[in-house]
Amino acid sequence: MDDVRDLLQGWVDKGLLPGASLRVVQGRQICFACDVGVTSIERARSVTYDTLYDLASLTKVTATLPALLLLMQEEIISPDDAIGGYFPDCPDDKRTITITQLLTHTSGLPADLEERRRDSQLVLPDLLFRQQLLQEPGTKVVYSDLGMIWLGLLVEAVTGESLDKFVSKRVFSPLGMNHTFYCPNNLVFNEVAHTEFCQLTGTYIAGDVHDEKAFAMGGVAGHAGLFATADDLCRYALSWMFDEHAILDKAWRQRASHCQTPTGTERRGYGWQCNDPHGQLSCGSGFHPDSYGHTGFTGTSIWIDPVHEWAVIFLTNAVHLGRDHLLRQLRPMIHDAVTAHLRRA
Repeated sequence: MDDVRDLLQGWVDKGLLPGASLRVVQGRQICFACDVGVTSIERARSVTYDTLYDLASLTKVTATLPALLLLMQEEIISPDDAIGGYFPDCPDDKRTITITQLLTHTSGLPADLEERRRDSQLVLPDLLFRQQLLQEPGTKVVYSDLGMIWLGLLVEAVTGESLDKFVSKRVFSPLGMNHTFYCPNNLVFNEVAHTEFCQLTGTYIAGDVHDEKAFAMGGVAGHAGLFATADDLCRYALSWMFDEHAILDKAWRQRASHCQTPTGTERRGYGWQCNDPHGQLSCGSGFHPDSYGHTGFTGTSIWIDPVHEWAVIFLTNAVHLGRDHLLRQLRPMIHDAVTAHLRRA
């Protein structure tokens, strides 16, 4: 895939991306690995195989989702459980929202807070209780950070453990994801891709979570906060593709990765975005209609094709260059370049 490598390097040379890590899984192994560019335009440290990326919203499907599915698999919670049953102070208008509706972004909650600041104070779950519902739960997809924050709190309420400790013990450790965790600043890691310039500190964010809400929550949240390497995400993708790598039963993996939202709305499974042949998604046009994936605001993405048995992990710190980057246009291009090779193989 020399032309794929050249394409990525060209984007770096043109200043479209500071750096990137691309991994292609075919069958049960990584068939292509490429690391280009630098972790920061200030320090010019090269991206390597052990560069950590702020996964942003990939946290939703890499931490919060498997935690909830494990609890469902063990019959500790059920997809149809009402969230109010776990939060006694939950107001009546939100008491009957189900775990499924939160997972599929059909809870009626807003997408985000009106104001997001890194120095804000978030009182949870009271902040969630006060949100005005946009529509009747179960009727429309509105992609919501707030719903995933609530699900992270649910994991903690049910298990009696912090979200980061639970997923480290039950998800990352069993899968050998030894470079996946929250709050890498508390550990000794130099290879962290820097994200956006912070006006509060006068420097680029490095090792602290980029998302303002997650930062205000101490770096551990259900919607954002996770850091990982590209190789670790390959291990995670394999756990969804093949039984011998899995920590979840096949029935739960299939349920989570298939569309659970009403006809005529955005196609969502449990956490995952389901491919839409009629849409223009980040996976391009080469993935099977039954594929699923997710993206992250900082510049991260994962797409899994269970029919062709391939997965593409594309991690970059595009937000390092500001929020007007071109990654939305670049993502489908790199996925199409990869799948063109895979189809010829």
